[in-house]
Amino acid sequence: MTDIKMKEQQETFTPGPWHCSRVIRGRDKYYRQIRADFGSAQVLGKIAEVHACHSGVAGTKKGRAEDEANARLIAAAPDMYKLLEKVREGNAYDVTSLAIEAGDMLAKIKKG
Repeated sequence: MTDIKMKEQQETFTPGPWHCSRVIRGRDKYYRQIRADFGSAQVLGKIAEVHACHSGVAGTKKGRAEDEANARLIAAAPDMYKLLEKVREGNAYDVTSLAIEAGDMLAKIKKG
């Protein structure tokens, strides 16, 4: 794929950073939202809602832990995209700095 086509595709998703919300209790369900930060605490765009995948755990401690982990992973998508762009560029970045950045990103996803 050419660099021009990659640039065109880059512009098609909502830019980061994305954040996951605290648990929201809706009618008969618990969920989290993935929100885009548009530079103001009052302006957050909803990207998605994340629910526990297993219906048997929804609303339980296990279900809330699962939906939190899923939400953190999804919220990291713009940062993961940027890291993949750096990897694709190759020689512009050294392997050690990319590995450190990837490790920091994984730690953020795992811990929140």
